[in-house]
Amino acid sequence: MSLRVFLQGDPRIIVLASERHALVFRHNPSGLAVGSDGALGVLRQPAAAPTCAVEFTALENYDTSSYRLVRASGIHGTLGLINIDADVYLCVISAAIKVATVRPGEHIQKILSVEFYPYASNDEYTYGHGHEAHEVVINHPCSELKKMLSGGTFYYSADFDLTNRLQDRLSEESAFDIDSLDEEFLWNAYMIDPLIRFRSRLSQQERVVLDESRMLTSAIRGFVLTVTIAAASSPLKGLKSNYPSSLTVLSRLSCRRAGTRFNSRGIDDDGNVANFVESETVFWHPSGLCFSYVQVRGSVPIFWEQATGLLPNQQKIHITRSPEATQAAFDKHFEHLELAYGTVHILNLMSDVKPQEVDLSTRYQHHIQHSPLNQIVGSGGMTENRLIQSQFDFHAETKGPGGYESASMVRRLIQERADSFAYLLCDAVDGPQYSGSRLEKSSLQESLVILQQEGIFRTNCLDCLDRTNLIQTIISQMAIELFLNHRSERATPDFWMRHSSLWADNGDVGSLFPPVLAINDGSKALSKIYAGTGALKSSFTRHGKMSLAGAIADARKSATRMYINNFADKGRQNTIDMLLGRLVEQRAVRLYDPINDFVNSELLQRTHEFSSSETVSIWAGTFNLNGKGNGVKEDLSAWLCPPVGRQQSDADIIAVGLQEIVELSPQQVMSTDPARRQGWEEAVRSTINNQTRYPLRDEYVLLRSGQLVGAALIVFVKSSSLKKIKNVEGSVKKVSMNVSQKSWQPKAHGE
Repeated sequence: MSLRVFLQGDPRIIVLASERHALVFRHNPSGLAVGSDGALGVLRQPAAAPTCAVEFTALENYDTSSYRLVRASGIHGTLGLINIDADVYLCVISAAIKVATVRPGEHIQKILSVEFYPYASNDEYTYGHGHEAHEVVINHPCSELKKMLSGGTFYYSADFDLTNRLQDRLSEESAFDIDSLDEEFLWNAYMIDPLIRFRSRLSQQERVVLDESRMLTSAIRGFVLTVTIAAASSPLKGLKSNYPSSLTVLSRLSCRRAGTRFNSRGIDDDGNVANFVESETVFWHPSGLCFSYVQVRGSVPIFWEQATGLLPNQQKIHITRSPEATQAAFDKHFEHLELAYGTVHILNLMSDVKPQEVDLSTRYQHHIQHSPLNQIVGSGGMTENRLIQSQFDFHAETKGPGGYESASMVRRLIQERADSFAYLLCDAVDGPQYSGSRLEKSSLQESLVILQQEGIFRTNCLDCLDRTNLIQTIISQMAIELFLNHRSERATPDFWMRHSSLWADNGDVGSLFPPVLAINDGSKALSKIYAGTGALKSSFTRHGKMSLAGAIADARKSATRMYINNFADKGRQNTIDMLLGRLVEQRAVRLYDPINDFVNSELLQRTHEFSSSETVSIWAGTFNLNGKGNGVKEDLSAWLCPPVGRQQSDADIIAVGLQEIVELSPQQVMSTDPARRQGWEEAVRSTINNQTRYPLRDEYVLLRSGQLVGAALIVFVKSSSLKKIKNVEGSVKKVSMNVSQKSWQPKAHGE
């Protein structure tokens, strides 16, 4: 459904209109609200952000004759509102192309272009063009957002909930309910939230009409594509049909720990991991039979960082939290996966010999062993482990003469578990609906679930890009083979070629469109989003063999990654954070809602009635070791546990700074040995835990430590305080050859 955009200059009004209805946006700078006597008045508290008013009405009841029509057609809905530079902008989709049809009537569009209309300003914002040669060209405030949203990695559907996999939305086929969207994969959640709140205040009938107008759009980021399988190439020969079937791959990138390669690693305190992607393979047959299989990828779920560098594979990895301070977040991550997908099988592809990958794998294994899910539990008279782990050193296995073809050896590790996980299989109750030569989905058509997927593979390497994508291609093929074997069918070589091509595109999209559209196709799928280039090894994934051209392409991509990661990723990360509303001083758009504003004002005055605060004590001390190491075995209690009052003892946070922890020799400057710091960590931890008044109930654990040549900072917290601490951020700044600054800021969130 194509929409139109009308503008009025003074007062500023934007109208988004369908054939019958209009969504009207007005700027409301006064910040009026309802007073305690029910009359309109000024808010007691200053507005948190520019206040806007929204109205949904029948178009026949709204006169647009005096308005300027800026877009007569081609608008596909709004992604929401965003506040930038003290002005509010309405973001609309101005160009899109259909790239997938999962099932008849379930179409998916790729966003090719967006436009931003200023909400409060009368300026037309013709930034970057229309200027004389001598004039300064001013960038549009939303130019970076526009570039990212128009880059070909965002998708939406006006027909169904694209944020949920097929198995989760089968029960909701009869309606497209905005309230059921999964915010983990909803990339415009921050922008669309004010309009979702506005929608919740409408009557039930108005909500239905607004939803049917498709003005509010939900967008995912990742990769989506459907390829058509000719009837002659269909793997289901037993089901006769002259109509083509379809094969679709949908990859949904999580927005909860979104970012670029070296700016987003590991896990956060809520259990979200970097580069977490849910990938779904869907095969649909004209008989109405539909197969779906889901797998996920994600960064190693511990707290770790990796600095950029100009030398490939030389970027140093830092594990930033102790095992005790990591386990809670680790458990949250896998409890969420188990609840959403069932049994989780971890497939770790990292090296067994590269020291940095070995360190990550060792810590990974430690947390798996201590996870509550890694226990044998009874289930229907049988025992079951809900968290399984397999190690597959991808580089070692593919190093021999077999090359990347040896990656298929992973099958022997996971075949039994793949069989037990099964897949989703459903069938249309009333069969497909035909209209001439086309297949359409009836509004009353329902699906009968024959089989459900009961577990999931979680694959990772270091970046969760190249190695991971190749192995996930194999797992997808194994699932389809299992489905076909159950029906005594076999796929044709043409089918597998299309399947491999789809997964290669998923990791590294080439141009999938005619030349006229290739200009707008900036997508390189998952690898492009995270690392800035297409995936390595995509030549093998696509063709089943590694060619010289593919090897040269990989070398070119590696060089391009190095440049982007070192010089462009900071700006890309800033744009991502702006879209998701995570910049430090960023404020959400407030819609004019006098009743809600009055309630919030009253609640603010009565905060003490439903909130509490507590005092947090911090002990900080420094010690100059003069490069000596013998003090680590001496009694440190006189320094760390001085005789002070009871209120000052047993601090919640203990921060220890050590100076000249090693001799400031050229060797230490070039490559600092962490052994001395680790010895002091254990000495301090042992001392403070031996002196605490509650050693069994409230032990101190290492939160984070770091070292820059001779300076070290070590932070301990009480185990009971771990759940109140989030977002422990660290920074290191080299200011000369022998002077440095290091700081960490643990942010405690009271309950």
